[in-house]
Amino acid sequence: MHMISFIESVNSWRDFYMLTGSASATLVGLIFVAVTLHIDVIAEAKKSSDIRMLAEEIFINFLMILSFAFIFVVPSDSPSGLGYPLLILGALQLAHTSVLWLRFLRNKGENRAFAPSMILRGLLIPNTICYMTIIAIGADVLQGKTRYLGWMVMVIVWLTIAAVENTWHLMMRVAELKQKRQN
Repeated sequence: MHMISFIESVNSWRDFYMLTGSASATLVGLIFVAVTLHIDVIAEAKKSSDIRMLAEEIFINFLMILSFAFIFVVPSDSPSGLGYPLLILGALQLAHTSVLWLRFLRNKGENRAFAPSMILRGLLIPNTICYMTIIAIGADVLQGKTRYLGWMVMVIVWLTIAAVENTWHLMMRVAELKQKRQN
């Protein structure tokens, strides 16, 4: 693939990344508001608890989506300007997700705030697949190819849906805990 078609291909996604970056930044702001309203319950949760983990991962996933938007809207005339950041972020987040898997597998159900299936379906599986996909996209881009750039849509949509769904579950669970406290 010629360099000019690589640049044109990447630039054709600019509007998509402007939209995802704007949406993600807005959602990060709303997460801050929601967490602030319930900071007492979240702060009380042990660092290893499902509540704390889910709150942190929701925030991180929205920041990753925002980071992908930044990476794609920064003018770059070479595959390395896009490929290396994707590869690095994908590898870092996959390593981070591996730690979450270990923590999840070690916790045999003691003090779970959420059903294990919810943590698997809503956090661990989407993160694992999405960040592995980011690594594949980054590696492809480093070769000057754009054949997997369309997969970014799946990654961003899945991370967004998972983060919004997890936010809902988190806020509902925190509200339940607050009600129990008051009774």
